[in-house]
Amino acid sequence: MIIITAVGKDHPGMAHALASRLAALGCNIEDTTMTRLSGEFAMILIVSLGQNASIDSVVNELAPLENSHGLFLNVRDIDDETTAQNEDAPRFMLSVYGPERSGLVAHITGVLARHGANITDVQTRVASGGAAYIMLYEIELVEVRVLESLRNDLELAAKELGAQVSLRAIESETL
Repeated sequence: MIIITAVGKDHPGMAHALASRLAALGCNIEDTTMTRLSGEFAMILIVSLGQNASIDSVVNELAPLENSHGLFLNVRDIDDETTAQNEDAPRFMLSVYGPERSGLVAHITGVLARHGANITDVQTRVASGGAAYIMLYEIELVEVRVLESLRNDLELAAKELGAQVSLRAIESETL
């Protein structure tokens, strides 16, 4: 398995350019996430190599995309053990709504880190003309026994920040 990161100025066809070149090598995209942030394209892919593909052949196949699509690319090997880590850990969705100000993400991620929560996905947005900040975190809790303590500390952090928090379990079937 390999991981590919691709970043560049967004325009139509970016995801297709990557996917089609990987398909030409017989590679399979196992997992991916892609977003556009302030006009910039960002994509991370977990890829299993095709029968005759290697990391070098993937790098060579994707290299032209640096010039044609303005992509900065990184390709590296990952082990299968890393990708299977914590698959059975309970997952939770944390929503935080508060006033826009510096340090919000750092404050909330600090609370999560102190309780051993692993952030598996995060989305943030400025809303209401810049008056509100919305954060959505998907987290794993390997130590479920810290759930109530985490919930209490998040409520305390929300009060300090003038924000609202909601933490709920994610049913495995909804993933």
